[in-house]
Amino acid sequence: MQIISRRALLGVLLLALSFTTSTASGQQPEKKPLAVEDLYKFDAPRDAALAPDGNSLVFVRQWIDAKQKVDRFSLWRVDGDAATAKPMEKDEPDARAPVYSPDGKWIAFLSTRSRPTGWSQTPQVPPQSDPATDVWLIPATGGVAVPLTGREKPHGRVFNDGFYGRLAFSPDGSKLAFVADDGKDPRTAAEKTNGVTVVREDQGEGYTGYGPAQIWLAHLDPNAERAAGKIERLTDDNVWYGDPNWHPNGKTLALHANRTADRESARFSINKNFDIFLLDVTTRRFTQATSGPGPDVSPRFSPDGKKLACLSVPRKGSHRDAFNIGIIGLSSTKTTAGIVFDHHATVKGFPPHGVPLFPLPVDCWDGDTFLLIPTEDGLRNRLARIAIANGVSEEFTPVAPKGGAAPKTPGERLTRRNQLTPPGNTFLKERLIAPQKVISWKSDEFTIEGILTLPPESITKPPYKLLVYPHGGPHSRSTLGFDFTLQLFAANGYAVFQPNFRGSSGYGQKFIDADRGDFGGGDMRDILTGVDKLVADKLVDKDRLFVYGTSYGGFMTTWLVGQTHQFRAAVAQNAVTDLNMMWSLSDIPSWTEWEFGGKPWEVPEKYRKYSPLTYVDKVKTPILLLHARDDRRCPLPMGRAYYAAVKDRGIPTDLVIYPGEGHGIRQPRHREDVLCRVLDWFAKYDKK
Repeated sequence: MQIISRRALLGVLLLALSFTTSTASGQQPEKKPLAVEDLYKFDAPRDAALAPDGNSLVFVRQWIDAKQKVDRFSLWRVDGDAATAKPMEKDEPDARAPVYSPDGKWIAFLSTRSRPTGWSQTPQVPPQSDPATDVWLIPATGGVAVPLTGREKPHGRVFNDGFYGRLAFSPDGSKLAFVADDGKDPRTAAEKTNGVTVVREDQGEGYTGYGPAQIWLAHLDPNAERAAGKIERLTDDNVWYGDPNWHPNGKTLALHANRTADRESARFSINKNFDIFLLDVTTRRFTQATSGPGPDVSPRFSPDGKKLACLSVPRKGSHRDAFNIGIIGLSSTKTTAGIVFDHHATVKGFPPHGVPLFPLPVDCWDGDTFLLIPTEDGLRNRLARIAIANGVSEEFTPVAPKGGAAPKTPGERLTRRNQLTPPGNTFLKERLIAPQKVISWKSDEFTIEGILTLPPESITKPPYKLLVYPHGGPHSRSTLGFDFTLQLFAANGYAVFQPNFRGSSGYGQKFIDADRGDFGGGDMRDILTGVDKLVADKLVDKDRLFVYGTSYGGFMTTWLVGQTHQFRAAVAQNAVTDLNMMWSLSDIPSWTEWEFGGKPWEVPEKYRKYSPLTYVDKVKTPILLLHARDDRRCPLPMGRAYYAAVKDRGIPTDLVIYPGEGHGIRQPRHREDVLCRVLDWFAKYDKK
């Protein structure tokens, strides 16, 4: 029997007992609808790392402490079979992002845990930022985890964000590259004494409290107190470096960095001039490997060390352009750069491979001539094996190593990793899961796709009340798959509609660009014509329509209620409501500049025309506003301004502010509050 936790084990035993009893009477166990309190039952593996020999696996168990209402992360190990999963440390202290050493003897991981008493500690950051972690090592067979450094710590906080942060063992396992700031307080003595804050450049959302991401090198020599005998700082400037990848010779690191003066946050938003750089770890000499105007990121060396794959965009454009696969040829005298296929060019027919997803997997080279990478395809993600010579791809078919041999190819390692990773969230077997269906419709010259999540048949029948749930971005997309929020609304009788309106990713660069300069125009028509189709198909009740969106989805929510009165109630979370405030207060002013072709004083009429706040005098729909207090992407003043305007007009409204939260409301107690409030708000205005 699989072991996950005492709580999960008890649930499995109870389920087995229930099944035995009901089968004896000829009945199947009755499944319940999802409820808000089920939020605290989620318990699943993530970040699984396969041992080099393929016989064991380590993963992070993520769950929520229901009493404390906080997220928990701990390190678990599997030996030979997923049913052997067990925690690696007593009491399961915090652990994240595990990586095996090349010889399989050590596991490096990140943790927020305290260092020994009397030692220098990791400087803390505000709760809305990425958690402040440091590096620890533990023997792969189990034992006591030790911090990377001893009593004094030369570095500060280690990045764990997926864009800058990465732990990377050298090919021989003797060194560990990592990304951290220096932990220093940038304020002068006078600023500290006077208690003032001077605005200094950082990377915005998620990075408050962090200094520049720098590259560090640990020379490993583990003992009972610490893992590294020496720590070197390889970079020492104000540039933010990230995603280090070792050359097979163990002498060079590939990095991505924006070393220009035109910088901005990278979180969820990659549109500045990032380039790939090669860093000699001995001489600390930089070689620039790419020089395009847009972002080149996610560097990955081929096994023979003669090539480097990366993701590349040929412009500084929108905040979610289609990536091309870049291939950099390396020689002793020069580098050459090219792309496998240009997804930004106008071509007839279908491209030879889908648009790759960020980031490239660390283990993406299948030999020296193929790449195994995830790609986006409308509402789905696909794993594709792509020939770098011509871009032709085939969908990946799982292949297990033969005869129990160690997995060698990325496909074999992926298959083995999936075999060893235990299932999670076993309580869902006892819940009614709402089915999803793909729908499509015509809007102007486009064929638009969307997802409709339907309430289980035992809860209600069509025509359903409908929740329109537009995604953010706008250059993001909705994809098929389990989502707790969608399922919860379906369990409460709502059909949930997720339209991939024009501007969404997953449909090519032309589709991404289709709503530039026209927010709330064509994309709104795409949404409303989709709703019309659902009404015409007698799936939904036209008199019971609701809308709820976050970020750009919040923009669309506040825009819709200013343009139409067909929704009974609305909820906007961390919404963009005013483009002037978005430009001046957000950490990504280039978002508005690109989409509307200028700064506020250059195109003031556009900033006013496309701001939902402009149309508050037309609003009649009751609207609930939810906003994170410390959101740097869509700052709180936009929520306050929209609330004040709607309230002044006498429209039913509330504004709820969540402290210690950034653009994503993450704390479990706040997530619970959001879900309860949204359900209550819609129920209050539902037609009985």
